[in-house]
Amino acid sequence: MRINFGILGAGRISKIHCHNIYNNPKSKILKIYDINNKLSESLAKKYKTYACKEDLEIFKDPKIDAIVIGSSTPTHIKYLDLANKYNKDVYCEKPIHLNLKTVDACLNRLSNHKNKIQIGFHRRFDLSHIELKKRLTSKKYEDIEQINISSRDSGLPPISYLKVSGGIFKDMTIHDLDILRWLLNDEIDEVYAQGAVMIDRKVKKVPDYDTASMILKSKKGILCQLSNSRRQTGGFDQRIEIYCKKGNLNLTNIKKTSVQEINSKSEVFDNYPLSFIERYKESYVRAIDYFINCIIKNIKPYPGLLDGRNSLAIAQALTESAKKSKPIKVNFI
Repeated sequence: MRINFGILGAGRISKIHCHNIYNNPKSKILKIYDINNKLSESLAKKYKTYACKEDLEIFKDPKIDAIVIGSSTPTHIKYLDLANKYNKDVYCEKPIHLNLKTVDACLNRLSNHKNKIQIGFHRRFDLSHIELKKRLTSKKYEDIEQINISSRDSGLPPISYLKVSGGIFKDMTIHDLDILRWLLNDEIDEVYAQGAVMIDRKVKKVPDYDTASMILKSKKGILCQLSNSRRQTGGFDQRIEIYCKKGNLNLTNIKKTSVQEINSKSEVFDNYPLSFIERYKESYVRAIDYFINCIIKNIKPYPGLLDGRNSLAIAQALTESAKKSKPIKVNFI
């Protein structure tokens, strides 16, 4: 069985998905659409397929089984509704939308949907994160007592991107929030956040933060600390510390290589990956492969709509907390 795909969007993230779908023998790209025709035509040429002039061409094509929503965030709800109408399976990039009420209305409309929907939280498919989750589930160290997560990008994105990103909590932190919920196997009840501009004063005019620190409390009472920055001079930096009743588990940074230089004056290790694309290259492959297999085997994929919704709810609470400088309760389902 082969799954035929339609791709919505021809930007950076869709290029990653196109590469992985094209190289999966169980799938084929039939059509690509982007509001910028030059981008879709260029991507279609690379993968020997067809560039649409209208997005509806993808939904109305009976040969297309599944779609990837890699377009701009404001279009995601529209395309999820159309996928439901035309019975297409969906791999949708995060966030589902920037407005929680809009997402809740969409979830209500799609409550009885029959098609597969997977949200693009790719870190769940990283082998190190999978192993971390496996060891937590084994209960070798018993219950979790505290979690610390640090995520620092290698550089500030363009200001033009930050203006439409929804802010650091909805754009960047949301990946940490999904992993946190997944590891805890619990929902976040209350948050407190502080944001600052430490890298570029232009970020204040967005308005947004480029640096943030957060304290989150789960329904079970577990305290979690998150630290985010848009800049880490040494490369892409992501670490997790989990303290349990009988020990702790740490997920450390992955270096480009394990080569080590030693001489009479110093000891030098290789640096970190320079971007999330480099760090999570194989995770994106596994995420799409998993989605394709779920369609073939008729299995409900994860993370799903509710995961996307509740992570956004936490990000929304963090945004409000940073603005008001006070703890905020999370509106979760």
